[in-house]
Amino acid sequence: MAAIVGFGLACELAVNNLATFAQHTQRLRDLCETGLVKLGATLFGQQEKRIPNTSFFAFENMDGETLVMALDRKGFAVASGSACSSDSSEPSHVLLAMGIEPDVARGAIRVSFGLSNTIEQVRLFLTVLEQELARLRNLTAILA
Repeated sequence: MAAIVGFGLACELAVNNLATFAQHTQRLRDLCETGLVKLGATLFGQQEKRIPNTSFFAFENMDGETLVMALDRKGFAVASGSACSSDSSEPSHVLLAMGIEPDVARGAIRVSFGLSNTIEQVRLFLTVLEQELARLRNLTAILA
């Protein structure tokens, strides 16, 4: 009986926190996307109705996996590809269906936000992302 009451309370708390979660994470997502556009990112699904806490983007001529690893080394947990195809090295079938070129889709990165994330963390992410993009582009230019 206690488990049932506990589950009911958990459901009530979840429903009550849903609006707070959506407002907070959408604010962070929008701030992040403004910065991503300034860095030259292509945003996917921005004009569509979507979940408030996730951005999906790519940079031209930038391998998604390479950028994911670079950001991971700096302490940021991002993922390449879509959530439904994160185990695949193939470009997201969703992006391909949207008419996104395979090379761009292959570079897609997903970042998600939660209640514990802050505006300062988003700003730091954008700063580090800009630095890593420059570093990786310089490395690519040296190797070319």
